[in-house]
Amino acid sequence: MLTVDIICLAKSTKHGGICIAGIKTDGSGWLRPISNKQDGTLYQEHFTDRDGKEPALFDIIRIPIIKHQPKCHHPENYLIHYSYKWQILGQTSLEQARNLIKPEIEKNSSQPVLLGNFDKFILYEDLERTPLKSSLAMINPEILKWHIKYNSHNSQGKKNFRCLFSLCGNSYDLPITDPIWINKLNYLQEGIYSCEQVIEKLNLENFEADKFRLTISLSEPFQPSLQSRQECCYKLVASVINVADISKRLGW
Repeated sequence: MLTVDIICLAKSTKHGGICIAGIKTDGSGWLRPISNKQDGTLYQEHFTDRDGKEPALFDIIRIPIIKHQPKCHHPENYLIHYSYKWQILGQTSLEQARNLIKPEIEKNSSQPVLLGNFDKFILYEDLERTPLKSSLAMINPEILKWHIKYNSHNSQGKKNFRCLFSLCGNSYDLPITDPIWINKLNYLQEGIYSCEQVIEKLNLENFEADKFRLTISLSEPFQPSLQSRQECCYKLVASVINVADISKRLGW
């Protein structure tokens, strides 16, 4: 049986299940475990360990895999083995964070291009012609704000949660798919909030305004409207991490 160990750096909602991704502990890059379900979505029976526990951000997970199964928009895909349970080996050490995570953040935060272009999406036909080398990135955003608004079809209905930030001068406005951070933001009224305001209004202990880091992921191909015949892969904020909070919780 083949296994691979990753540091979990994304756990986001996807088609009624979740998407998990992380950096391999051997330093060979990102990995996204997928099931054989539609679009590779993971469900509880796939990612819980023998005790029924779910992996959390910064857990080290040992995942049984069958094979590397890359796609043009998701080169990091690995098909999981269904006969064996995942193992949660512990939590990320400070040394691993410095050696594996910090260089990833610095690399992706030193240029305005995010996952191949300056836009909030990539045309799927472009990806078919030129597959991505990576569909995952961890960044240190600039001028970070949080936008909460109601769906345009119903002013009292479901809220939308978006992340506004700059990367080396280029502005991005991306949807958030991190369920834990969405649950926090859901307590706030409609509006645009700075990090300082979010920390104050939600009484987030151990959080610091300049310590937010984001894991960005590319979505599955999606046709944005009936009028559009082109499928797009959208950039998503798959996890919201505050380094000060993580350092306190993990004892770094």
